[in-house]
Amino acid sequence: RRLGGQSCDIIKMASLAAWQDNIIMLSDSYKVSHYRQYPPGTQYVYSYFESRGCDREGWTEVCFFGLQYFLKRYLTGQVVTREKIDQAAKMYAEHFGDGTSDNPDLFYREGWEYILE
Repeated sequence: RRLGGQSCDIIKMASLAAWQDNIIMLSDSYKVSHYRQYPPGTQYVYSYFESRGCDREGWTEVCFFGLQYFLKRYLTGQVVTREKIDQAAKMYAEHFGDGTSDNPDLFYREGWEYILE
Protein backbone atom coordinates (compact mmCIF):
# COMPACT_ATOMS: atom_id res chain seq x y z
CA ARG A 1 0.00 0.00 0.00
CA ARG A 2 1.28 3.48 -0.89
CA LEU A 3 0.76 6.66 1.09
CA GLY A 4 1.77 9.99 -0.41
CA GLY A 5 4.42 8.36 -2.58
CA GLN A 6 6.04 6.52 0.34
CA SER A 7 5.35 3.03 1.56
CA CYS A 8 3.61 2.63 4.92
CA ASP A 9 6.50 0.44 6.07
CA ILE A 10 8.98 3.29 5.68
CA ILE A 11 6.71 5.59 7.69
CA LYS A 12 6.34 2.96 10.43
CA MET A 13 10.10 2.45 10.58
CA ALA A 14 10.72 6.19 10.87
CA SER A 15 8.15 6.42 13.65
CA LEU A 16 9.75 3.50 15.49
CA ALA A 17 13.22 5.03 15.15
CA ALA A 18 11.98 8.31 16.64
CA TRP A 19 10.40 6.39 19.51
CA GLN A 20 13.63 4.50 20.19
CA ASP A 21 15.55 7.78 20.37
CA ASN A 22 13.32 9.04 23.20
CA ILE A 23 14.58 7.72 26.54
CA ILE A 24 11.35 8.86 28.20
CA MET A 25 9.52 6.23 26.18
CA LEU A 26 12.00 3.37 26.74
CA SER A 27 10.24 1.83 29.70
CA ASP A 28 7.41 -0.49 30.54
CA SER A 29 4.37 1.75 30.45
CA TYR A 30 3.20 0.90 33.95
CA LYS A 31 6.39 2.46 35.34
CA VAL A 32 5.33 5.89 34.09
CA SER A 33 3.01 6.30 37.07
CA HIS A 34 5.42 5.03 39.74
CA TYR A 35 6.14 8.60 40.83
CA ARG A 36 2.63 8.70 42.32
CA GLN A 37 3.58 5.92 44.74
CA TYR A 38 6.33 7.90 46.46
CA PRO A 39 5.43 9.37 49.86
CA PRO A 40 4.88 13.16 49.93
CA GLY A 41 8.17 15.01 50.32
CA THR A 42 10.31 12.33 48.65
CA GLN A 43 13.44 14.03 47.32
CA TYR A 44 15.69 11.13 46.37
CA VAL A 45 15.06 7.76 44.80
CA TYR A 46 17.72 5.22 43.97
CA SER A 47 17.52 2.10 41.88
CA TYR A 48 19.60 -0.96 41.22
CA PHE A 49 19.34 -4.03 39.07
CA GLU A 50 20.34 -7.61 39.53
CA SER A 51 20.03 -10.90 37.75
CA ARG A 52 16.81 -12.78 38.37
CA GLY A 53 18.83 -15.95 38.48
CA CYS A 54 18.34 -19.17 36.61
CA ASP A 55 17.06 -22.62 37.47
CA ARG A 56 19.21 -24.41 34.89
CA GLU A 57 21.78 -26.73 36.35
CA GLY A 58 25.32 -25.50 35.84
CA TRP A 59 24.32 -21.91 35.07
CA THR A 60 26.01 -20.24 38.01
CA GLU A 61 27.38 -17.02 36.53
CA VAL A 62 26.09 -13.92 34.77
CA CYS A 63 28.05 -11.88 32.25
CA PHE A 64 26.92 -8.26 32.34
CA PHE A 65 27.19 -6.80 28.87
CA GLY A 66 26.06 -3.66 27.08
CA LEU A 67 26.39 -0.83 29.61
CA GLN A 68 28.90 1.15 27.54
CA TYR A 69 26.66 0.97 24.47
CA PHE A 70 23.62 2.08 26.47
CA LEU A 71 25.47 5.00 28.06
CA LYS A 72 26.80 6.22 24.73
CA ARG A 73 23.53 5.62 22.86
CA TYR A 74 21.06 7.11 25.32
CA LEU A 75 22.92 9.27 27.86
CA THR A 76 25.34 11.30 25.75
CA GLY A 77 24.50 14.86 24.72
CA GLN A 78 21.14 16.46 25.41
CA VAL A 79 19.03 13.52 26.48
CA VAL A 80 15.78 15.32 27.35
CA THR A 81 14.27 17.93 25.03
CA ARG A 82 10.95 19.75 24.89
CA GLU A 83 10.09 17.76 21.75
CA LYS A 84 10.76 14.43 23.46
CA ILE A 85 8.64 15.42 26.47
CA ASP A 86 5.79 16.45 24.17
CA GLN A 87 6.11 13.22 22.16
CA ALA A 88 6.02 11.08 25.31
CA ALA A 89 3.13 13.04 26.84
CA LYS A 90 1.05 12.54 23.70
CA MET A 91 1.84 8.83 23.41
CA TYR A 92 1.19 8.09 27.11
CA ALA A 93 -2.05 10.11 27.12
CA GLU A 94 -3.32 8.01 24.22
CA HIS A 95 -2.00 4.79 25.75
CA PHE A 96 -3.67 5.34 29.11
CA GLY A 97 -6.89 6.60 27.55
CA ASP A 98 -10.03 4.55 27.14
CA GLY A 99 -9.97 4.43 23.35
CA THR A 100 -12.28 7.40 22.92
CA SER A 101 -10.50 10.03 25.02
CA ASP A 102 -6.94 10.57 26.20
CA ASN A 103 -5.76 10.40 29.81
CA PRO A 104 -2.88 12.83 30.36
CA ASP A 105 -2.86 12.42 34.16
CA LEU A 106 -0.34 9.58 34.57
CA PHE A 107 2.64 11.05 32.72
CA TYR A 108 4.89 13.11 35.03
CA ARG A 109 5.52 16.02 32.68
CA GLU A 110 6.61 18.31 35.53
CA GLY A 111 9.39 15.93 36.51
CA TRP A 112 10.76 15.73 32.97
CA GLU A 113 10.51 19.51 32.58
CA TYR A 114 12.51 19.87 35.81
CA ILE A 115 15.25 17.70 34.30
CA LEU A 116 15.11 19.77 31.09
CA GLU A 117 15.64 23.02 32.98
